Formats: sequence, structure tokens, C-alpha cells
Amino acid sequence: MGTVPASANSPFIVDLPTLCLVSVFLTATVGALLLFAWMQNRRELALALWGIGCLFASVAVALLRGRFPGDSSTLAATALLCCAYGVLWAGARTFEGRKVQPAFVFAGAALWLVICQWSGSTGTQPARLFVLSAILATYVLMGAREVWRGLDPELMSRWPTLALLVIHAGFLLARIPLAGALRLHTVSAMGAMSSGQRLFISVMALEALCTTFALVFLRVCMAKERVELQQRKAALTDALTGIANRRDFFERGERLLAAAIADRQPVALLLFDLGRFKDVNDGAGHHAGDQVLRGLTELVKPAMAAEDLFARMGGDEFACMLPGASMTRALQIAETVRRGFDALPVAGLPCHPTVSVGLAMASEPGQTLQSLVASADRALYRAKAEGRNRVAPAPLVRVERPAGEPAPPLAPALPIIIAKPRSILGAS
Repeated sequence: MGTVPASANSPFIVDLPTLCLVSVFLTATVGALLLFAWMQNRRELALALWGIGCLFASVAVALLRGRFPGDSSTLAATALLCCAYGVLWAGARTFEGRKVQPAFVFAGAALWLVICQWSGSTGTQPARLFVLSAILATYVLMGAREVWRGLDPELMSRWPTLALLVIHAGFLLARIPLAGALRLHTVSAMGAMSSGQRLFISVMALEALCTTFALVFLRVCMAKERVELQQRKAALTDALTGIANRRDFFERGERLLAAAIADRQPVALLLFDLGRFKDVNDGAGHHAGDQVLRGLTELVKPAMAAEDLFARMGGDEFACMLPGASMTRALQIAETVRRGFDALPVAGLPCHPTVSVGLAMASEPGQTLQSLVASADRALYRAKAEGRNRVAPAPLVRVERPAGEPAPPLAPALPIIIAKPRSILGAS
């Protein structure tokens, strides 16, 4: 194979044999690094698939060595390149938790071999380049679709990854209009081409190299971000019920309360406390107690809107914040949950647990989540003192306002029952 002649008057000429050697080395290196990253995180199989795809691509480029990817001596190498793109797509699908059909991974390579055997002669190189570009671009666009439909939209690396995949697919498809002009068997044939064609080939080769390196970097970033996201979610999620924990309730609850008050919307807070829960644990074991806690969770979830916040505060205590909810709606939800829990079928219990609910409302600037919880806690204490298995609303929380500023109440204030509250406002 020869180099590009020095007489070629091109604004940008790259020695393709050297570029192929660099591509083989870098692609194999990043493939090995991806496999190493997978060994550090065996749960992320996508890293292994991306590593294998890069290794396949490096072998294919080494076998091609700058020759036209349709010559009879390079059919196997080009088929391996199609397999590499198929495996990379499988990695993208696996990363998003979706099943992969092996037939689709190798369908591109099989189609390429069938078309080449059917066409036979080397005079059909433009048609082969058209088919090859279409196959590779299809895999890239399928990978972009998986990124777009990702499970974790919070991953910041997702968006540059999606953009890079779309750009790479555009470069692959850009080869199709020039398929008739790119009839090459060796790199030395570039001397007979125009400077524009030589520039196009150089840019395509460099783009593939840079895209490979950048995508590997972004894929590793996405895997790292996912691990960090899972850790953050685990720190803010109750392991037994799968709902928010106390820490997440106070972090998000403050923001929800402030936003609702700023929009002049009411906020309802329900506190749930299970009665006789200790007797359930002592008599039937903690497994039965866990069933009871999950049962209450499943009763509350269907009644919640998308913006509502439901959390386990600890032990047998739960809280539900309802931004924009009126007292009537909050009372309906509380009563529905109370009745449903009273009829909850749990076998083998020494006694049937009950649920008491305290309700507090807030709507005025200056109110805090702590004060709202304290108000609901006093109402809950009253419900338990009056015999349990009931719903007790608290008086409306009021804040001093400047003279002349109106503050219409949302509902008539209820009598205040003075009792020693059982505080649940400890540190998260």
C-alpha cells in the first residue's frame, strides 16, 4: 500500500495507513478499558458489550488496512465491522434494561454477506458501500433511540451521547451520495481522486476515530452517573416499602410547601400511625409486620397525585403531603385509607392493627414544614387519645401578617385540643 502522493494538492490530507494503525490501537485500548470497567462493576453488562464491540471494530479495521470495504478479500473483515456495530447497539439496549435478540445483533453482518455473494463482481462497489453505510447507520440510530428512551433521564451524559450518535449516523449516511465516486482498492488510488474526494475520505476516517473515543468516554460517564444516582436514590428511599424516607420527605417537602404557598395553593399533610403494631410484631413476627406496612403503602399510593409526596417517617409512622389539596379531599383520602386498612386481609395476626390519621392544612407565607408536621402530630395525638382508628383534623396554621394584608381562611378553624404532643421532628 502506498501513501498519498505529495503532489496531491489538498487542503487536508491524512496518511490513511497511519490513521488505520492509530485507529486499531486506540479502539483496542478503549475496548480493553471498557472490559476493565465492567470488571469493576459486574452488574453493568453494557460495559462488557461495548468493550467487545470496540475490540471487534479494531480487528476489522486491522484486517481492512485502508482497503475498500467491499473487495472480495475484505468481506469477512467488513462483516466483523457490522457485528461490532451490532454489539454496540446491544450494549446500548442492555444499559437501558431491555432484552436483546441475538439475531438482530448479527443480522447486519448476515445481510452484508448475502448481498455481496449475490452481487458477486467488484464492479458493484458503489452498491456495496451504499448497503454497508445503511447497515452501520441503522445500528447507530437504533442505539440513539435507546438513549432517547433511557430509564434515567437524570443522567447528564445522555444528551451529548445522543447528539454524538446522531452526528455519527449523519456521517455514515453522507457516504451514500458519493458511493459512485469512491471506487478504491488501495490507498494509493487516492492519487487519482480529486482533492474534494480525498478531503472527504480523510474527514470520514478521522470522524470515526474521534467518535469512538468520545463515545467510550461518555458511556463510562453514564455508567458512573447511574451508580451515583442509584446510591442517591437508595439514601432517600425506604428499603422496605420503596417510598421516600424521612430524609427525602423533609428535603423535598420544604420545596413543595414553599412552591405551593408561592402559588397561593393550600397544602394538606396527613400523618398515619398504626395501632397495635407492636402486638403484630410480637405475636406474628416481623415478617407479618412488614406485610402490614406494605399493605398500608399500597392503600395510600393509588390515592396520590403525581405531585404528592408519600414517605415512611420511621417505624410504623407515615406522612403524606398533598400540595393543592383542599381539606375535603384530604379528609376523603384519609378516611378511604383508614377504612381500607381496617379491612386489610393479613392472615395469622394475633390482632388486627388499625391506623389513626392526623390532618393539618397550611396556605400562608412564613409557614414551615416543621410547624405543619407539629400541627398534624397534635391532631394525630388527639385521634389516638380518643380511641384510635379515626381521622382528626387540626386547626388551620396561621401566621402574623402586616396590618391591612388580607388572609382569608381556607376552612373554619376547629377547636384546639391542648395535649402534650408526641414529637416526630427529630433529625433525619
